[in-house]
Amino acid sequence: MKQRHILLILSTVLGTTSCASISAPEGGPKDETSPALVSSNPKDQALNVDLKTVTLTFDEEVQQNNLTRELLITPNIPNKYKVKTEKNQISLEFEKPLQENTTYTLNFREGITDITEKNKAKDLKLSFSTGSYIDSSKVSGSVVNLRTQKPVEKAIVALYPTDDTLSIRKNKPYYQTDTDASGNFALANVREGEYRIYALVEKNNNSYYDSEEEKIGFLPGPVKITPKTEPVKLQLTKFDTKKPILLKRENYTDRFVATYNEGIRKINVKVLGASKDSLNTKLGADGKLAEVFKTGNFNGGKTILTAVDSAGNIAADTIEIKFEGKRAQRIKGAALKVVNNTKGYTTGEPIRIELETPVQITGKEPISIMADSTVLKKLKYPEDITLDPTRTELTFIIPQLNGRSRPLTIVLDSTMIKPVEGGAISFKGIPMTLEETGGTGSLAGKIDSRYSSFTVQLLTPEYKIVSEVKDKKTFQFKKLRPGSYLIRVLVDENNNKKWDAGTADLLNAPEKVYIYPKPIEVRANWDLEDIKLEF
Repeated sequence: MKQRHILLILSTVLGTTSCASISAPEGGPKDETSPALVSSNPKDQALNVDLKTVTLTFDEEVQQNNLTRELLITPNIPNKYKVKTEKNQISLEFEKPLQENTTYTLNFREGITDITEKNKAKDLKLSFSTGSYIDSSKVSGSVVNLRTQKPVEKAIVALYPTDDTLSIRKNKPYYQTDTDASGNFALANVREGEYRIYALVEKNNNSYYDSEEEKIGFLPGPVKITPKTEPVKLQLTKFDTKKPILLKRENYTDRFVATYNEGIRKINVKVLGASKDSLNTKLGADGKLAEVFKTGNFNGGKTILTAVDSAGNIAADTIEIKFEGKRAQRIKGAALKVVNNTKGYTTGEPIRIELETPVQITGKEPISIMADSTVLKKLKYPEDITLDPTRTELTFIIPQLNGRSRPLTIVLDSTMIKPVEGGAISFKGIPMTLEETGGTGSLAGKIDSRYSSFTVQLLTPEYKIVSEVKDKKTFQFKKLRPGSYLIRVLVDENNNKKWDAGTADLLNAPEKVYIYPKPIEVRANWDLEDIKLEF
């Protein structure tokens, strides 16, 4: 009995070992192969198709991946469908028969994946016709950001027939595709005819333009689409039609301060009843804060305050300005006002100092540059120093300081810089770091263009404007800190002396924008003079 029990145990162990030895090994290489289409019904490029179900068969088991959102059916049809998946097949069952004599294209984008690793079926499209021929007209091109001219990926490119009432503001496109990583697009199998064409980067996945937060590009007129249509370039921009809103008003003894809900490009103050205005105004760094200063000719009263934002929207408010209360102290004494957006400065660059209140300068050398307790340079007024019209900003160019690059201090003399009214200002030393760049550089060039009106802009790599020149066949930008710069040209195509950014009614497209093809490197003590702009 005991021997039989031992034999039974050994048999069980051997049986288990035997089963393990013939099992398929676990692991192995990861499946990175996309599912491939084996067949479809109807076949690609099929004619005289008459069915309500489209079936695709793959070489492995597949599943849908938000297919109802990913699938683009062109032309767009109000024909609902159900998606059914069974092992290696996916079917679209339409509620109604497809429209007669129409070429359809089904672009599945990223809507189908395999079961194991969710590898996406790539470039999966199916075209067929319910008539006797396939439409062969096509259009291709690119989509870029208007102000940077950089390509835009995954932008919708939409076609609307001109003989239809469909609108991009309310309806999905008749034909639709997406741009690739290089901003390029291609729409094939389009019915020949005239279309309105748009590009759109949307927020809510409804395929039409219904928010000013969305970017849109368009051509001002219809495009005739044939088998030989020329490439199209669409430039995306945002349209802002909302007027600035005055949120807050503050009265001080030396100024009136208005705060807006957005950045303001220009502020204008009109004194009611006055034949001539003599007002000094200033915008804050972000443009949301506008200041109106007290002057000898303006001591308050009823005014019309007109604010213009970057899109040209205008807000006019009637304001009773009073100079009362206390002196504004948004800063204490004085502070450097950011000019170059860096921590350090270099010889030849401008320094701008913002003051607590409007001042008058009564001495010859009101500013000193010091290293520790040693005076390196005394600046003279008005030879070296400029006081702006509001009398609240001092500007000077950093002089040559015997090659010193250590931390420096700007010292303002309160006995020579005095407030226009109120008590004296106490100035603390302003620290300034002088970088070891060896100086500034410049760049210059010529323009070859049939256009006579344009603006040449020098930009940082972040597309912030450093300086600009208008309507000149040559340009020069001096005293530039070493680094990388971009050049952009805004072309005034209609010669109205300004660059038009297009209109929100989508009837007038933005005027031409040209970007010099490569960044320009500026070096210290070096003049670059051979730049040629062609547009």
